[in-house]
Amino acid sequence: MATEEKNPSPEQNEQKKPRNKKKLLLFVAVPLGVLLLAVLLFFAYQLAQQQFAKNQVDLEKFGFDLKGTSQFETSEGFLGETQLPSTFGTENLTPNERVVHSLVRDRENLIIENRTLRQQIEALEAQLETYEEDRRMAAYFMPENFSQELERVERMLHTYLRQSADAQRFSNFRLEIMAAAGRMEYQRFVEANQLMLDAVQRTEIVVDFLPAFMFCVGDAIQLAANDFDEEREIRDYFGNPEQHRLPTIIQEDLDVVLPPCQRELREALHNNMANLL
Repeated sequence: MATEEKNPSPEQNEQKKPRNKKKLLLFVAVPLGVLLLAVLLFFAYQLAQQQFAKNQVDLEKFGFDLKGTSQFETSEGFLGETQLPSTFGTENLTPNERVVHSLVRDRENLIIENRTLRQQIEALEAQLETYEEDRRMAAYFMPENFSQELERVERMLHTYLRQSADAQRFSNFRLEIMAAAGRMEYQRFVEANQLMLDAVQRTEIVVDFLPAFMFCVGDAIQLAANDFDEEREIRDYFGNPEQHRLPTIIQEDLDVVLPPCQRELREALHNNMANLL
């Protein structure tokens, strides 16, 4: 038996219409929502990029400031040309950036002050070293110290002459004159060149340079002094030339015979200065 197909009733048609409207609305709303979300995400991405770029610039500026390099310094370009300092001021800086700039300026000022103080210290150290050298020289040439050294040199010279076979032709008093003349030339050499000689250098001068001078003086006295009294005058003069004055006639004779001996000795000492010191 065949079934008979029935047409929908009006109540059923009324129930289907709202369902169709909801499906249509969902069909339209979903793409719009997706599109709107995409637009919002795009703008959010753009804002994030801008903020990241700004933060990057601020970070670079902060690091640049902490590096201690002033933005107003003259710099050198890649090609070696001098570049003028930037003209950007501090008007647009944030409070934090102003604090950083202030700290950087204080740091640079401290560096300059420290450099200045270091230069002053180095100058004072050099000056102190000079004063110390002057003090040593003054102590070395103090009358009591230097006089002791001169007495020691004269004793060494006298001992050398007494032990020399070539000096036997001179009297003991003449040997004293020759040793005193050698001590006087030693004193002149040391004082003229501001030298501080040790025992080895002193002995080298006594043994290698002064003997020939002393023998020359011994022969010269033979010509300058006519008697024992004049020899005593010469001995006193060599012993203390600053205080003892020779009679004019003896001085004139000594000025003739003594300079050749002095000239030969002084040239030898001058030529061998580097080897002596």
